[in-house]
Amino acid sequence: MDQETAQFVLSISGVLLLLMLSAIGFFVSRLISDVKRASIEVGKNRAKFELVQQQQINDVKRIEERTQLELANLTKNVCLLSDNVNTLVLSLAKKNVSKIISQSIYSRVSSIFSFSISKKLFCSFI
Repeated sequence: MDQETAQFVLSISGVLLLLMLSAIGFFVSRLISDVKRASIEVGKNRAKFELVQQQQINDVKRIEERTQLELANLTKNVCLLSDNVNTLVLSLAKKNVSKIISQSIYSRVSSIFSFSISKKLFCSFI
């Protein structure tokens, strides 16, 4: 091999080596930009996930507070209803007791009255 051929082979191998290194450099730069973009997207997704998670926690707290408020209102309404039922039962009981007493008095008075009428009738026949 003479010197010109060796120089030609070295220059072609240098060019090929340069082309290969350029191609590798191009793909490595694309890989680096893709990794940067992916890490930015991961950060955005993590922020979105944390935001959604915080909203869910707030929603759960809001639902719990609302439920507690509704339970308190329901308890208050049940207490009022219970008081009203007790008042109604007591008033009906008083009404029935007075009715029973008046009926009892009426029956006693009528029995006494009928006894006195029957006694007068009996005495008038004698």
